[in-house]
Amino acid sequence: MERRKIPRTKVAQPAKVLADDGDVAHNCTVENLHTGGACISFEAATLAELSHSFDLTFDNCRTFWRCDMIWQDGNVRRVGVRWKSGYRHD
Repeated sequence: MERRKIPRTKVAQPAKVLADDGDVAHNCTVENLHTGGACISFEAATLAELSHSFDLTFDNCRTFWRCDMIWQDGNVRRVGVRWKSGYRHD
């Protein structure tokens, strides 16, 4: 039984997380989305390098969504993010 207030849409969307310095892009998979954020899975090594705020892109770096990490589960290599602001174009 789903207990969340905001329903999630399950997806398996490849994406990239860009570090604040913009030099490193980490491959990830967006597992589910909702209006307030998303659940993202990573390779194990990526979690150690991830800052609490970062940009997420779904479309090969044409647009970016600013995110704040709100939870992390290293055992299954997933993080939950909240959309910090709207998207930006480069």
